[in-house]
Amino acid sequence: MNKDKIIYQLSVEDILTVIKDNDIRIKIKEEDIHFIEEKVGDIIDWRGAIEFALFELIKSKKK
Repeated sequence: MNKDKIIYQLSVEDILTVIKDNDIRIKIKEEDIHFIEEKVGDIIDWRGAIEFALFELIKSKKK
């Protein structure tokens, strides 16, 4: 198993898609990306997401 494999990541394109899809009236610059990156990292419950996925995996293996 490759322990360094990245299993999920967000891209700048994802940010631009959210802006477009939600008609958010903002023009972001390159220097804004770090701010957005920090805020997203602050609010995503990574441990909870991983724990949820693990419990779902356990349930799927019981079927």
